[in-house]
Amino acid sequence: AEPDASETVKGIVELATTAEATTGTDTARAVTPAGLAAFGAARSFATSIGDGSATSYTVTHNLGTKDVIVQLYDVSTFDTVYADVKRNANNTVLVEFTSAPSSNDIRVLVTKID
Repeated sequence: AEPDASETVKGIVELATTAEATTGTDTARAVTPAGLAAFGAARSFATSIGDGSATSYTVTHNLGTKDVIVQLYDVSTFDTVYADVKRNANNTVLVEFTSAPSSNDIRVLVTKID
């Protein structure tokens, strides 16, 4: 029988599920490239906002924490945009502007921090 794999020993390894990869606490299972991609998807969220009239948007990211970094950029110029951002719940952020962005002109990027 082959030994269990470790950092220094070649051997048998069990693959982690997406949930195990996302929590990042299992030290006995390995992550495949597909699992790593799923892990990345579970750690970030992106969407476009703007309708030409509203100055406030609730963005639902479903990352399960208020420990997120939120960055905004203008999709026309690719310039960083600054707005008031409130982490109002574990799965949402509130983005508020002084003037209404035009239709889908602002890209919102949300990244989970552990």
